[in-house]
Amino acid sequence: MNILLITLGLICITYDFTLIFLNPGTFLDNLTSFTHIWLLAGGLLIFAAVYRKKTGRFFWKTWKKWLKLTVGSLLSAGFIVAVINLAFILNPKTTEIDEDSDYLILLGGGIDKDGKLPASVLNRVNKAAEYLNQHENVVCVVTGGTLKWLPYPEAPEIKRQLVAAGVEESRVLVEDQALDTIQNFQFSCKILADYEGLSKSAILKKRFVVVTNSFHLRRAERLAARMGFENVKGIAAKTPAIYVAHDYLREIGAYVKLNARIILTGKPKNIV
Repeated sequence: MNILLITLGLICITYDFTLIFLNPGTFLDNLTSFTHIWLLAGGLLIFAAVYRKKTGRFFWKTWKKWLKLTVGSLLSAGFIVAVINLAFILNPKTTEIDEDSDYLILLGGGIDKDGKLPASVLNRVNKAAEYLNQHENVVCVVTGGTLKWLPYPEAPEIKRQLVAAGVEESRVLVEDQALDTIQNFQFSCKILADYEGLSKSAILKKRFVVVTNSFHLRRAERLAARMGFENVKGIAAKTPAIYVAHDYLREIGAYVKLNARIILTGKPKNIV
């Protein structure tokens, strides 16, 4: 058992450092990265193994009954909530590449300290380029601002990659201020309204395709619907295997947070 716990702990710690290596950020970005949940899990597993080796029992065996009951209840409730939310996350409303739309919104998903997009975002770009090259009248908004502790906005680099994939530069509008998915939709609506000379209400009635990774699509669609977009369907880009565990874990947390926000505040609301 001790060997198993140590092995699992080392795997978690290695996974944390691998994710940081694949998407290097600035010092503060790396320091505050959500990836360190794997470092925490790994450290806890190794601590449990060392404690068991020294004392012959797991450290939680020393807890009082009320504490065991409290922690056990919280973990059980958390697991149930996570599974329920994961069921929604795994069932987005998708469309096919050949289905028509008026606009495409390509959501940002991170950039490293050198201004390079991670593999998951490049997959979004490739999927969006495939759609745009097949639908030559569709206008695209690439959206993503400068994240905290990082020096570059996402959207300009996403546009550059789209153009490199054969999409006409004039068809790609850049929204480089959004810091989250809510702002992605809010600012994209405004930039399209300004571009077309229409009201936001008129834009919200148009047909939209949203491109993001599969783990993110269900939340993006839900947010778009709450913000007033009347006809939104998603195209899922593949999530690279190395990111699957981390991205889905983080997305569960984000989806739970969204549900709590809606219940407690009623936000986000319709853009207009």
